[in-house]
Amino acid sequence: MDETLLAERLQERIAGVCLIAGALLMAASTFLEFAGGLLFGAGLVGMLAYLCFIPATLGIARSLRPRAPRLSVWGGLLATVGCVGGVTFETALLHEWAERTAGTPEMAMLAISAVVKGRLFPVLVLFGIQFSISLLVLGVGLWRIGVVPRWVPVLLGCGALLFPFGHIGNIQLVTHLANLLLIVPMVWLGLRALTNAPPQGVAIPAVA
Repeated sequence: MDETLLAERLQERIAGVCLIAGALLMAASTFLEFAGGLLFGAGLVGMLAYLCFIPATLGIARSLRPRAPRLSVWGGLLATVGCVGGVTFETALLHEWAERTAGTPEMAMLAISAVVKGRLFPVLVLFGIQFSISLLVLGVGLWRIGVVPRWVPVLLGCGALLFPFGHIGNIQLVTHLANLLLIVPMVWLGLRALTNAPPQGVAIPAVA
């Protein structure tokens, strides 16, 4: 095997590890966020999750390139922008933790929250929602090229649709459900990349 194929195989393995790690870390971040008093852990774990999702989603995008090149490019671009926006969301939790730990008066906290929701939050949503859109695009690509079982892109798409409603609306049940719907296909894709994924640009048809 030449150096190019070895590098491509390494990319697939890194993407596989990051798919599994990112999905599990995102679920852990959600539990910490709603546990109360654990904002620092939630923000830190959430940042790590989005950092893992960058190589993870780009790995999915590469697998689409031979048969759906446009979806591959747009999916990778949206995923990168969305992950950067997601990291910014998670740093907001760290800033809130710092303000509360420093003993910021409650009136000041309310004033900061009002400014964030009125001016900063819409900007963060504009970038952060690209992550969910990218998962939809990648899910459509996986469905079109048919290299995975149909349930994989279906669950990926359903999780992508619920993800912004749960996180933006701060709805705990919806957020946990979205994480669960994303964990299953992402872990499956990650294990597939680690065990029998072909080199980049070579697709293995799904077996019924």
